Amino acid sequence: MKSIRDKSVNNNSVDASDVKSTMGKYDGMNEEQLMTELFRSVAAEKQNGTFSAATIDEFVSFVSPSLDEKSRARLNELVSMIKKE
Repeated sequence: MKSIRDKSVNNNSVDASDVKSTMGKYDGMNEEQLMTELFRSVAAEKQNGTFSAATIDEFVSFVSPSLDEKSRARLNELVSMIKKE
């Protein structure tokens, strides 16, 4: 998982074309498919030594303000599961 800070472009904002590209990759997936992809990606990163809990924490800090309480709780639940694996 790449750091959000590594994506800084134009006054320290995330590049819109990168966001659209990433969103398109996951568009149309249901929650189960997204979770499967997330855990597959995390497992691959852990296996090749590129996994960083700090990067996940950074992501959570970045997206949490834009989530409602239910979504924020679900995100925290998923992060907890990821860190335990």
